[in-house]
Amino acid sequence: KNTLLQFFMLIGFAVTTFNAFAQAPILVEVVYPELLEQSQTLELTGSVEARHHAQLATLVSGRVEELNVEVGDVVTLGQRLLTLDNQLAQLELSGAAASAKAAELNLKEAQRLYDEVQRLSAQKVVAKTLIAERAALLSKAEADLEHVKANHSLQKERLNRHVLKAPFAGVVAERNVDVGEWVNPQTAVMTLVAQNDLRLTIEIPQHHFASLQNNEEVQVKVIVDARNDSPIMATLSRLVPVSNTQTRTFLAQIDLPADRKDLIPGMSATAELTFPNSKQTGILLPKSAIKQHPDGKSSVFIVENNHAKRLVTTFKTMPNNQVALYGLSVKHAYITKGVEVLRDGTAVSVNVVKGKKR
Repeated sequence: KNTLLQFFMLIGFAVTTFNAFAQAPILVEVVYPELLEQSQTLELTGSVEARHHAQLATLVSGRVEELNVEVGDVVTLGQRLLTLDNQLAQLELSGAAASAKAAELNLKEAQRLYDEVQRLSAQKVVAKTLIAERAALLSKAEADLEHVKANHSLQKERLNRHVLKAPFAGVVAERNVDVGEWVNPQTAVMTLVAQNDLRLTIEIPQHHFASLQNNEEVQVKVIVDARNDSPIMATLSRLVPVSNTQTRTFLAQIDLPADRKDLIPGMSATAELTFPNSKQTGILLPKSAIKQHPDGKSSVFIVENNHAKRLVTTFKTMPNNQVALYGLSVKHAYITKGVEVLRDGTAVSVNVVKGKKR
């Protein structure tokens, strides 16, 4: 019995000690934040895209006879990319050329006969019906020549369409056929992507559309994720006034400088939009004041009646290891150290105070 009594006494002592320790205030450091006034900004991630990005197909059906480029080749406007077997087209063109030559000879003969009857007509030794007959033959010869010339041009164009040429300068990003394969105008044989005229495409939440639409020039700072050099300063080039029903966003595009040869389509980049005439007030805090949560949210703690009070918020990273927060009061004392162990209502004792109370 004595042993059991001693055991329960030890348990009670441990519980009392634990409660006393748990209720002991946690020493914390606090700071009164700096006031921050700046234009409203919006930071979004997008992709660098080429203005011209095309899946190319031939204009006629045929068997691939020659591939003139490979994946990764840089091509110029009008450069030959692919050639189809064109033997039948060449034969048809030769036949059309021969018909055109025969029609020209026929026209010359009709013209000679007409000129002859005209000379005889001046001597009044030829019937008027013969003159009319020769004039009709001349008109028919002229029409026949125009017809065969049109057919010759048609066959020449058909022959030319056996060659696929680059519609713009760019790089061959993909090739889908090989020599000997049969293709038709519905077959995408290559993908060509321009290397200039690049733009950044981003998706903006739909509730910003009205404010952006009413401003002619919206400043944008573009930071390419793959590089650490200075940002690109640009303006918002165009808005696409159609909202995505799934994401409730609309597309916007930012034209990138042509002299940035280090940019390629597909790169990711961050765009920071600055809304004109939209001053917003926030506070600056050390980054150590932020507590990150497993659900992706973040919060800060203020001291209120010697207890920590949690405020859920979002933040923007600033230089010098600081963060900007909006919608919070500049009058509170914000905890900057020990936030990892704090919960809403935790008793605290302020050890160090920094900043100026407002």
